[in-house]
Amino acid sequence: MSKRYQELNVYEASVERINFIFKNFHKIYISFSGGKDSGVMLNLVLDYMRNNGITKKVGLMILDNEANYTYSLNFMHSIIRKNLDLLDVYWCCLPITLPCTVSSYATEWQCWGEDDKERWIRPMPDDDYIVNIHNHQMPFFKENMQYDEFWDKFGEWYADGELCACLIGIRANESLNRFRAIANERKVSLKGQQWTKKNMKHVYNCYPIYDWRTDDIWIANAKFDWEYNELYDIFHKAGLSVHQMRVASPFMSESKSSLNMYRVIDAQVWARLCARVQGANFVATYGKQLSYHSFKLPNGHTWKSFTKFLLDTLPKEVSENFRLRFAQSIRYWGRVGRGLPEKTINELLDAGIGIKINGYTPHGNKNKQRVRIQSIPDHLDMLSCHNSDVISWKRFAITILKNDHTCKYLGLAPTKEQAERQREIMKKYKKL
Repeated sequence: MSKRYQELNVYEASVERINFIFKNFHKIYISFSGGKDSGVMLNLVLDYMRNNGITKKVGLMILDNEANYTYSLNFMHSIIRKNLDLLDVYWCCLPITLPCTVSSYATEWQCWGEDDKERWIRPMPDDDYIVNIHNHQMPFFKENMQYDEFWDKFGEWYADGELCACLIGIRANESLNRFRAIANERKVSLKGQQWTKKNMKHVYNCYPIYDWRTDDIWIANAKFDWEYNELYDIFHKAGLSVHQMRVASPFMSESKSSLNMYRVIDAQVWARLCARVQGANFVATYGKQLSYHSFKLPNGHTWKSFTKFLLDTLPKEVSENFRLRFAQSIRYWGRVGRGLPEKTINELLDAGIGIKINGYTPHGNKNKQRVRIQSIPDHLDMLSCHNSDVISWKRFAITILKNDHTCKYLGLAPTKEQAERQREIMKKYKKL
């Protein structure tokens, strides 16, 4: 293993964390996606249980999004069937609403919806551990609930009033957001363990492999002869680097860049993907070509007027979603501001952009000046920083053109309260 903590490597440190989990939580369940990280985490837990003679089952929750590679399904079923003596499995094939970033006309899509049964990407599996709309025993579930709401309520239901650990296989070096989830010092952790985070009244999210690197994942699979998703072998043969290999819902922003791999690897699944959600084929074909500098402004428009034109051409529900998020971004930059490096601040001043300094950011080293911008510039092509770092009308336009309904390109991450409020507003406008 590549990283060591004094006398421990990351594998040994993870075993210690799993030992802590089993000693401090009454209920334990694992979030399993079939990817390399959740696969390693599941193998770690199974080995720990067998090595320590633990026979009380742990939960295994799979949120099946209907669109999965055949290789992933084969791996997931295989490892479950071999370990049913230790696993209490909830493979959820339920009509749940998921984000959709491949369509200009829909911000969400529903997997396993009864009305779409003829268009399902694959048939409903019939294993005993499958949970569907007809056999579920979860009183909190309601058809078409949001996936994040289901995630939270499942945890509380499984906890059943006892202290419960939800094991999640994320690693800090994969993204800044994942690093923040671990490094956030304001979260509530259990007994000072930074890799735990209180999520609900009785549920803590636990990240036992947060410090592993990609190399560690594959070293462990080889060293311990663990079963893994052979889809990654196919990715490798297709020329993808280890950092480009993703197993996630194909219509979410994180996996759009690899959507085209379905066409290459799983042709039958690909054909049904295209029929299932409008825009999948376009994004797979042209998504990688759509960069900040590839977008050209139509004649007669400024980026501000073009943004407004795009908003007027969208369906009302989609347009309202963007308007709400853009207004949120404008208010944030105008009232609070964002921490920027000194070089970027000087470039803004040289370009004649009106800015105000609002102290220093409370995050990180607390040495970045927080910049407020109250008059939104049309574009900031002259800046040397990343084009998504500073607000502009061009940034808004590209957010629309990317079908980025969650507005991650704007750096926005709504709270649960904001997300619920947004859904209620969208419901209101939908009825008008």
